[in-house]
Amino acid sequence: MFTQLEEITYFNRSEIKKWYKLFLKDCPDGHLKEERFVAFYTGSFQSGDLERKECLAKQIFRTFDRDGSGTVDFKEFMCGMSALLRGTTPERLKWAFNMYDLDGNGEISMQELLHVLKLMYELRSPDATLEELELAETDLRKVADKIFQELDEDGDGNLQCREFVDGLTRMPYLFRMADGRPIMQ
Repeated sequence: MFTQLEEITYFNRSEIKKWYKLFLKDCPDGHLKEERFVAFYTGSFQSGDLERKECLAKQIFRTFDRDGSGTVDFKEFMCGMSALLRGTTPERLKWAFNMYDLDGNGEISMQELLHVLKLMYELRSPDATLEELELAETDLRKVADKIFQELDEDGDGNLQCREFVDGLTRMPYLFRMADGRPIMQ
């Protein structure tokens, strides 16, 4: 198992063994369950709406759970961590695409993009007033419109993984986050 993970991740054997020891400590049966992940993730944020934190945590969990089994095994965990921590830009963007693809149909709709952008903004700005949230929603809609305008090459109203990854690799300014707010240059 360690040899295979060395070949498919950006971690060396020593790092993989350390991760494995920690993984088994928290998940003795070798599987991370969604409930445990959600509890850990939501507890990591000091503030913010619990329902929104849980929603985002479930999306992140689904992105790690590559086989859709409802649990994350060590291989899935390491592949996800490798992409997030050491992956190339296209690998990280593929991971992000899977997180934004809420229904798992292989495409990101405008509604899915807006939903995740709003969730991330609200989590990073838990003390925002209703007026600030409304202004942010207007800004986020403009960002989402710009992303679709630039990346939806076939004009079908959805972003395929290739459009998302290639477009954001070419135009990273479309998706920089500053204090939880998408900005455009």
